[in-house]
Amino acid sequence: MSEQGLLDIGEDKSLLILDDDEPFRRRLARAMEKRGFVTTALDSIAAGRAF
Repeated sequence: MSEQGLLDIGEDKSLLILDDDEPFRRRLARAMEKRGFVTTALDSIAAGRAF
């Protein structure tokens, strides 16, 4: 896959992160926010469904 193909993710920069490991979830959310994403980080599938 070309580098351009990897960079073209569209206009929606929202990202839902679901993980029960809180330190990992926070670290991943911060890393993605630094790359321009707007993150929502939740700890379970149930929380994701409610979201």
